[in-house]
Amino acid sequence: MLDREAYERDGFAIFPGLLQGTLLAQLQAESDRVFAEGLAADASPLFDYEPTPPGAPRTVQRLRKPTAYAPFYMELARLPLILDLIEPLLGPDIRLHHSKINVKAPHVGSPLEWHQDWAFIPHTNRSLAIVSVFIDDCPTEKGPMLMLPGSHRGKLHDHHHQGVFFGAIDPASLELDHAVELPGPAGTITVHSPLTVHGSGFNRSTSDRRILFYEYAAADAWPLFYGVDYPEYDTRIVRGRSCNEPRLEPCRVKMPYPTAVAGTGKIYDQQQQFGLKHFRQPA
Repeated sequence: MLDREAYERDGFAIFPGLLQGTLLAQLQAESDRVFAEGLAADASPLFDYEPTPPGAPRTVQRLRKPTAYAPFYMELARLPLILDLIEPLLGPDIRLHHSKINVKAPHVGSPLEWHQDWAFIPHTNRSLAIVSVFIDDCPTEKGPMLMLPGSHRGKLHDHHHQGVFFGAIDPASLELDHAVELPGPAGTITVHSPLTVHGSGFNRSTSDRRILFYEYAAADAWPLFYGVDYPEYDTRIVRGRSCNEPRLEPCRVKMPYPTAVAGTGKIYDQQQQFGLKHFRQPA
């Protein structure tokens, strides 16, 4: 059970090895299958790849919308074990906003610079929770997530620089000495606020670090920067009832435009252009 008082103090919670047994084995087997497909020549456009030199083997960086790629991930998104953790934060009516699997391959897996998810996913209110599920063991050497405790109670940091959205915070503006690392075995589940400042470094091990992310929102929290295909939108109600009356609350919003790359851009591509990086490839 989530400790509400600790979560409101820190902006995150971790449950080591919470997903176990058959479900964890299914998650790992399904992910092995999916990523093997991602390395095939005719892979789905939902896969993103690490930038590698010509002729180098292709390496998966991210699977966008795994729930749209394989039914198992949507089934897992509806798991009572997960929804029971976040219902105290979001209420009884919950929508899955987005899903993704981030991969850190050994040595080449890209870090994620310090950021707040709210900068990418502004809604009409802040009733959102980001859940991560560790597909693989994630010890310190694999570049686990780093969180800044209490940062969710502060401001929305600027993710723009010189008027351009890079999806990253100037690390000089942060008290990084207070960062907390979230390692754990496969099956570990974390929950964090969309305003919690976090990032992750390089994978210095010899095996992949794969983490499945689910972004959940209260049903009355509506996204602000893209249109809604309502029938599809409604299919992502994972608990309770849908809602077409957005709840509005005062909160700072700065749209993630104009981006550092063409189109809406992807966080890795945006941050690649960022000149104030904190995480550096170890020698």
